[in-house]
Amino acid sequence: MTADQHATLRNHSRRAKGTNTAWLYEELRRAILSLSVQPGDNLEEKDLVERYGMSRTPVREALIRLASDGLVILLPNRGARVAAVDLSDFPRYVEAYDLVQRAVTRLAATRREQDDVVTIKAAQKRFEEACARHEPLEMTEYNRDYHAAIGDASHNHYLSSQYKSMLDQGMRILRIPFAYDPSNDDGLGLHLEKIITEHREITRCIEARDANKAERLAHDHTRLFQSRCLQYLRDIGTVDVQVTMPQQD
Repeated sequence: MTADQHATLRNHSRRAKGTNTAWLYEELRRAILSLSVQPGDNLEEKDLVERYGMSRTPVREALIRLASDGLVILLPNRGARVAAVDLSDFPRYVEAYDLVQRAVTRLAATRREQDDVVTIKAAQKRFEEACARHEPLEMTEYNRDYHAAIGDASHNHYLSSQYKSMLDQGMRILRIPFAYDPSNDDGLGLHLEKIITEHREITRCIEARDANKAERLAHDHTRLFQSRCLQYLRDIGTVDVQVTMPQQD
C-alpha cells in the first residue's frame, strides 16, 4: 500500500482498540469498496495487528470473512491480498447475475410475507436517501441491501445465498453506475432516477404478487446496470489525441 493508504487506515486505528472482528471486517470492507485500498494491495496480518491493536485471531477472522465475500485472496501465513477486479469476466458475471436475479425476484413475488415487504421498502428508502446525498459508496451498499432483501423474500436459501455472494463479489463493479457521470444527456441524475423508478416498480410487483412482471423488471434492471458499465468502458478511452505524422523526405 502507498503511504496515503497506510495513513487512511492509521486514522481509523485509534477507534479500533477494544473492538471486535465485526468492526474490523466492516472497516476493511469499506476501505476496499471505496478503493482507498486498491486491488492487488497486500493486507499483512502483522501490520493489521499493530495498527488496530488486536490479536491475530480477530484479524484472521475478518480476513476470512472478506475472502468469503470475494474481496480478498488469503495468503499462507501472511494475511491477504485485495482481489483484482477482472473486467474480462464481466460478460459471464452479468449472465449469471441476471439469471439469479430473475429467479429470486420471481420467487419473492410468489412467496413473500408481509415482513419481507416491510424490509424491502425500508432498504429501498435508504437507497433513495443515499441518492439524494450523492454518496456513491452508500448508494452501492444500500442498493446491495435492497436486492439482498429481495433474495431473502424468495425463501430459498440456496438461491438467496448465491445472490448475496454475487452482489458482494460485484460491489466494486456495481460502484460504477453510482460514481460515473458522463458528460451527455444520460448523466448521473437521470440514471439514478431510472434505478429508483425500477426499484419502486419491482417492489410494487413483489407486493402485488405479480411474478411475471417482477421477473421481467428484474431482467430490465440487469440490462440497465450492464449498459451503464459498458458506457463507462467506452467513454474512458475516448480522449482525443492529435497525432502528427513525420514529413517524408
